Order: sequence, then structure tokens, then C-alpha cells
Amino acid sequence: MIKKYPLIKIINGKKYYLKLLPAQRIQHFILMITFILLILTGFPLKFYYYPWAKTIIKAFGGLEVTTVIHRICGSTMVALFFYHWYYLFKNLYIYYIKPSIKTHTFSIKGMLKFIYFSPMFPRLKDIKDFIDFLKYVFFISDEKPKHERFHWREKFDYWAVFWGIPVLGLTGLMLWFEADATKYVPGWVLNISFIAHSDEALLAAAVILVWHMYNAHVNYDKFPMSPLFLTGYLPEEIMKHEYYLEWQRINKLVENNPELVLDMDTYKLVKEKELEEQYKNYMNYMESTEYSNVDKEV
Repeated sequence: MIKKYPLIKIINGKKYYLKLLPAQRIQHFILMITFILLILTGFPLKFYYYPWAKTIIKAFGGLEVTTVIHRICGSTMVALFFYHWYYLFKNLYIYYIKPSIKTHTFSIKGMLKFIYFSPMFPRLKDIKDFIDFLKYVFFISDEKPKHERFHWREKFDYWAVFWGIPVLGLTGLMLWFEADATKYVPGWVLNISFIAHSDEALLAAAVILVWHMYNAHVNYDKFPMSPLFLTGYLPEEIMKHEYYLEWQRINKLVENNPELVLDMDTYKLVKEKELEEQYKNYMNYMESTEYSNVDKEV
């Protein structure tokens, strides 16, 4: 992983720090696309009687097509939710359970400690960071909280999905198969499911479009867009400003192991020289062949 995904990339003399691995970016991308499509197809279905809703439904190809797209995206999002659980347990097995069993150091306490100190797990430090943040914004303190790889706002976004998707998925499934659902639950449960599904969707849309978009992209130090979800790397100025402890940690790791840094500028120069050398060798070879002599005679 270290050689494949360097902790620091240097491009045009500027440092970029690793924050998201490709597997994490792919999951985020799938979640982002399905979420956007669910909003674009879900709210027009709920508010079908408004002119703007009819226009969107027509753009998607009609009511039936819009409904199918909504259900496909919902199923994909729920499938991604279960895959992410698999992804978490796989990493737990690879990075703690398997090595600890191999070294005969496995313990439930050790595993819980490993989970507690995982990058996205809420900790007491997040509460302290939140309090320090309030002190800073209300001018009680001049010092901003120093964050690790993920701060409390990102953890809020992350863990909201763990109760949002089950609510949306379960209620959506009941609304999809209404006739089958009424075999096991009374009709009023479907009415509650409809309210819960649409209200939770509205809450999720508001949180993502306002809270998440501002913190991730529109904030003054990232405007107009953070490159993180595309590249997995953040520029040094953002990393140092917003994730100071992670910036320090990566720098210490790089000091002890320079192989964790990939200098793209040097890499390009080396590759260009190699290509030039290959071209020269190729031209020399062509000039020395019989085919070259035949071409000259012709």
C-alpha cells in the first residue's frame, strides 16, 4: 500500500497529502451519484403536482422511468451500505485480528481499543475539539482546535449515514412492496413509512447540500471545490490548516521513511530522459538496418 499510495506527492514543487484511499473514494463516488439521483427522482415523485416536478419527471422519461431509476439508485445505496460494513470488518481483520492472532496478542480489549482509535470512530477528543471550536468562533479563545485525519464535522457526516440509510431503506422497501408489507403490518405503518421516508430524505438533502457542501467545498479555504474526492490528496496548506496533527504525523513518517514520498517532478524528468534515450536508440537502430538503406536507394 505504501509504494502504491505514497503519503505525500510533490507536483510542480507543491506537496499533497494522502487522506482517502481509492477504495474509499470509489465508495464516496457511488454514494454521491446515487444520492443526487435519488433527490432528483424522489422529490418530483413526492411533489408530482407541482409544475417543476412534472418537468423533471418528463426529463427523466416519464413517471414509470423516474420510479425505476429511484428504486435502482435506492437499492444500489443500500447495497453500498452493506458493502461498507464488509469493508470495515475486512480492514479490522487485516490490520488487527490477523496480525494479533499471528503474534498471539489478540484480545477483545485490544480489538476495542483498535476500533476506538480508528480514524472515523468518535472519541472524547472530538468533544474537546467541538468545545474548542465554539470557543474560537465566539472569540473566547484565539487558538483553533488541532485535528487528526478526520475531524468531528466529517465524523458527523459519516455516522449520519448509518442511521439514515436503514431508515430510508426499510421504509422505501415497504413503500415499494405495499401489498406484501400489509400482510405483516397494519396499513397505518405504511402511512408512517411514507412520512418517515420523505422527511428523512429531506433532512439528508438539507444536511448534505448545506452542511456538507459548505464544509467540503464552499468554505473559504477550499472554494470552489476540494480536490479530495477526486484525487484522495489535499494540498499542504489545507492539510496544515485543518488537519494539523495529521500533517505532523505524516511528516514524521516521511522523515523516517523517504520512500513514502513520490516526487512527480523528478519522476517526469527521469521518464522524459528514458524516452529520449529510447528514441535515440531506436533511430540509431533504424539507420543501421537494411531497410533504412533500401529507403535511401529508393
